[in-house]
This record gives sequence, C-alpha cells and structure tokens, in this order.
Amino acid sequence: MNFKHLIKTTLISALLFGASAFAEIKTVRIAHYTGVLCSAPVHTAWLKGFFDEEFKKIGQKYEMVPIAEGSGSVNDLIVAGKADAGNELLATELQPIQNGLPIIFVTGVHTGCTKFYVTKQSTIKKLKDLKGRKSKIGVIGLSDSSIMTFKRKLRDLGVVADGPEADIEFVVYGASDLPLALQKGAVDIIALHDPTATTAEEEYGFRKLLDTATDPKFAVEYCCIAFVSLKLWKENPEGAAAFTRAVARGSAFINANPREAARLQLAKDIVPGSEDFNTKLLESYTHIPSRKATIRTFRTVATELQKTGVLKKKLNIEKFITNHFANFASKGIHVPDGYKYDKDTGTFTETTEEPKTLAKNIVEN
Repeated sequence: MNFKHLIKTTLISALLFGASAFAEIKTVRIAHYTGVLCSAPVHTAWLKGFFDEEFKKIGQKYEMVPIAEGSGSVNDLIVAGKADAGNELLATELQPIQNGLPIIFVTGVHTGCTKFYVTKQSTIKKLKDLKGRKSKIGVIGLSDSSIMTFKRKLRDLGVVADGPEADIEFVVYGASDLPLALQKGAVDIIALHDPTATTAEEEYGFRKLLDTATDPKFAVEYCCIAFVSLKLWKENPEGAAAFTRAVARGSAFINANPREAARLQLAKDIVPGSEDFNTKLLESYTHIPSRKATIRTFRTVATELQKTGVLKKKLNIEKFITNHFANFASKGIHVPDGYKYDKDTGTFTETTEEPKTLAKNIVEN
C-alpha cells in the first residue's frame, strides 16, 4: 500500500513538474529607436547586460524590437500589440495618452535633446523678437514634441502661438530637409532633435535660438521618458519593474561614463557619428534617473500644455498623473527612485530622494 502510494505521488509530481517545465516564460518586448541618441539609456541597459540581470532575477526574458529612424514609432508598436515598453519624448506622448494611448510612464531618462535654430544672418536674436513677426517654424511633424516645447516657451514670453492672431506658423518638412529649408529662407526657424540638430548646426553654421538642455525652463525637467504598455503593467508588473530598473541603471551609467555609452552604441552600429561627437552630446544632457523628478516633470508639462490648449481644459491633471505613472509600491514591488553609478568601482547605489537639480548649464535666451 505504501509502495503504491509512493508511485502515485511520484507520478503526480512528475506530471506537475512537466507542466511547469513547459509553461511559457514571460517575454517583455522592448522597442528602441536606431539612429537617435534619445534611446541611449535603453541601448546601454541592453548592451551592458542590465536587462539580462534584471529579467533573470524574476525568471523572465526580454526581446529587443528595433525601430529605424523615420519608419514608425514606439506608439505604433504598442497599439499594434507588437511591443510592451520603450522610450519617447515626454511632450509627444501626453495628447495621445489623453486620446487613449495605453501606456504608463515609469521613469525619466535624460534632459533636453531638442534645439531651435536660425541662420547667422537672421534678424531674430531672441525669442521675444517673434512677437508680431508671423514667422515660419520648420518642424518634423505637427505632433512632434518640439511644437509643444515651443508653445510652452512662447506663452511665457507673451508670443501668440495659436489661432488667427498667431505670431508663428508651423511648417512640416522631413528632418533631412529642414536645414536646407532654413538656409534657403523657406522658414525662419527650424526645430531638430540630436544628433541631427547638432550635425546641422556644425555643417551650416546655424545660430542656436533655444536649447532645451541649457534653457532655464527646460533644463530642470526630463525631455525623454521610459514607459510600458498598460497591458504589461496590469498583467506583468514584475516585468515592468525589471525594465524600469534596467533603464534607470542605463541612464545612471551614461551620466558617469558617457564615452563608454557612445562607444557601445557605435560598436553595435545603432547610431551614426563618431565617439567624440556622440560623447559630447551625451555629456550635454543630464542622465540622472529619478521617479520623483519624473512626476514633477509630468505635472509641469501637463499643466502647461493644458493652458496652451494642447490638453483638454476638463482634464483632471492629478488624476491623469495617477492613472499614467506606475506606482510599483502599490503592487508590493521594489523600484528605487533612481540610481547613481560609481565608474571607479563599477557599482550602483540606489537613491531615494529627488536630485536637487537636473540642470547642468543654464543659458539665458
């Protein structure tokens, strides 16, 4: 009797083990842009093995989903159910989220990579000069974050950006066509993101009118943010947390060692440029991850975009933030506010408080 019971128990155990052995391991699909520096924290998390470490801890896997520059967006993949996580310019995401884009922010990754230029001969010396001029602003798309950024800045200066009395008009060109459009006088100002922005500046000798990395309004907030789909957040919060921790570590690593991050991207042929050029750009942004600073940025940008009319007047900003910023503590999952990386020891330290500032260099325009 005992022998039969032992056999029965052994068979049941074997069946259970077999079922668990063939159970599907969860895989988080991480979208990343190629050809742009904005995805450097994601690239670094991947190439330095931070994704490997974080997903191994929870018994899950991940898959990198590349997006060639100009061929689509993370949002497209999220909506199509082909990606679970990624990064994007924060201001670009708010109106789509308001309109139903199913994502939730997890952490900010770096400050300003957007720049606005005029020709050296332009009579526009400062942004205040735009008042009453009816200037044409060349942009890569009417939903691009550069428009949101410009509207926020111009509102502070009393320059009208919308309606029949607007002092400016946005005109769409391809990113590669914008420098030529400015040089030929088809537009008065162009807005570009790095590395295209700085490349055009050096090639054509354009004069910088606004740099979000150094402007006092924008240098203290994130321009780029990491997020996951609402589906991942609801069904696999541990996977969302692993992604968040790894990307935050990637950001902190870049802050301490931008040259190594630039080298990694170039070695994998993810972005164009040279090690010196890309290092210079990565150094010009602040890569200090902080979830508390992310919430502050989220609140500031959403509030101001509501005032400019980009977001609906009836939108409850605090509820908007609550619904679209991941609260890992509510699910009993540990994700620190951020990390610091020690280049000499090669170790990370978790941080609990928001940094005193995200700004590196402030330049008044």
